[in-house]
Amino acid sequence: MDFWKSQRRSSGRVVATGRAVLALAFLLAIWLDPHPAARDSDVSLLLLSAYLAWTAGLMVIAWRSWWFDYVLAPVAQGVDIVMFVGAVFLAESHDSEFQSPFLAFAAFLLIAAMVRWNWRATALTAITLLLTNVVFGLVLHYTGYDIDLFRLSRRILYIVLLSSMLIWLSMSRGEERMAVMPEPQGIPGERRDIVLDGALAFIASLLGARKAVFAFASSEEPWIELREFGADGITSRRLEPDKFAEELLAPRRAALFDTARKRELAEADDSGLLVAKVGPDAGAAIPGLALHLGIVDGLVVPVQCATGSGQIILWDADNLTFDDISLLSAFGDEIAHLLDREEMARLTRVEVETGVRQAVARDLHDSVAQFLAGTLFRLEALRRWIHEGNDPDGEINSIKNALRREQAQLRLLIERLRRGQEGDRRTEIAEELQALLAEAGGHWSIATELNVPPYPLLVPVQLSYEIRQIVREAIANAARHGNCRKVSVAMIHTKGQLQLSISDDGVGFSGSSSPVRPRSISERVEALGGHFELHSDAGGARLEIALNTGELA
Repeated sequence: MDFWKSQRRSSGRVVATGRAVLALAFLLAIWLDPHPAARDSDVSLLLLSAYLAWTAGLMVIAWRSWWFDYVLAPVAQGVDIVMFVGAVFLAESHDSEFQSPFLAFAAFLLIAAMVRWNWRATALTAITLLLTNVVFGLVLHYTGYDIDLFRLSRRILYIVLLSSMLIWLSMSRGEERMAVMPEPQGIPGERRDIVLDGALAFIASLLGARKAVFAFASSEEPWIELREFGADGITSRRLEPDKFAEELLAPRRAALFDTARKRELAEADDSGLLVAKVGPDAGAAIPGLALHLGIVDGLVVPVQCATGSGQIILWDADNLTFDDISLLSAFGDEIAHLLDREEMARLTRVEVETGVRQAVARDLHDSVAQFLAGTLFRLEALRRWIHEGNDPDGEINSIKNALRREQAQLRLLIERLRRGQEGDRRTEIAEELQALLAEAGGHWSIATELNVPPYPLLVPVQLSYEIRQIVREAIANAARHGNCRKVSVAMIHTKGQLQLSISDDGVGFSGSSSPVRPRSISERVEALGGHFELHSDAGGARLEIALNTGELA
């Protein structure tokens, strides 16, 4: 597996070595051929010997310098094309059909363009080969050289077919993603540190780098988070934002850099093409973090996600090549996606937890808090009753029974939170409201009334619970703040909706033209996707609530 990865990252060296081997094989074939070609064999040997020396020099450069390997690549491709055409016409004749280096050279040139650049460079090489063959062949033919026009036409057809296949392969190769990080362990939304540490160790192992650093500038936090990978594992620390925050948040491309010689080889755009810079232009583009850490020769890739931006820099690695730029660029996108998914999972968890807290707060307010408020009223009334010389036993027993019922309701609430509510089970809401109104009326010492249609009103258990809490809160508000003597509740089921009306004969929301809606009731109705209207005048208040059930009456 490691050998395969290293080969995928060494296309420049493979091309250079293949070119030298091809030149050597062609020279030996011409030199040892017992039937020399019709054209001047001495010129062919001299030309091929010079070409072999050139290819040997390119091979040494490719194995020692990623910079010159890439910078000289277009020049080498041009020399290869000229050598290809010259060697083919010098080496072949009517009797040398299978001695011609045509297929080997043509395939080499097209494959070299494919692995070095992209499908556009492959197509450009194919067009250049095609036009050069046609022009050179026709010129030789009309100047009296022995050129077979039928073989020339067949060669052009071969170029078209071979080029078509390799261009297609180059386009497919351009869509490939070579860096895929294993899915981190842990709970989504709580794995950010695991993702960052795992990414740093994974990419360092993938490229054989002994040192790596991941600097991240959050769009919300002022500090720069710095994680370093080395012989002692992964360590983390913080840097002040005034040093590198602006650089980290600015857009940039993956690049190989050399701080000592001020060289940079960077992606130009998403097409995969690279741009070489040297001198002041390259020096200005070299990461400031690399200069701060004293990195001489390394590779940098940006990581840009929803929560901020950063850079991964790798150095102290054997045989960095221009292939590593596209590899690390793909990995930068991968780690950005992982961080975005973690942030989305975290926000989802926060939203769920916030919803649960709000629901519990509403339940405690509408049940326990309101019941305790009513109990205080009853105890105050009981004290006056005792001072007047009346027997308190009956009222004490009533309060004790109310406390037992509220204790039972509180236990049901706790059990519902522990196990969740059964969403498929249904209950008769009218019966439950009748019991609730009788209990609330006795607790608050007011009259209650329930008006429902003659047919059963079956609703899901969860919706029944929410309706009871709404009615309980409305009665408590009417008794405490509206000084009412009676509360009426009416309910009908029509067109997939429960229409709930709660009215009282209290003082209403006096002194306000636009009364503030009760917060707890409003939040419950909104959470259920319903509609809530509040009407108030001197004769009391009325709440009109519509809740969707999804069923027709």
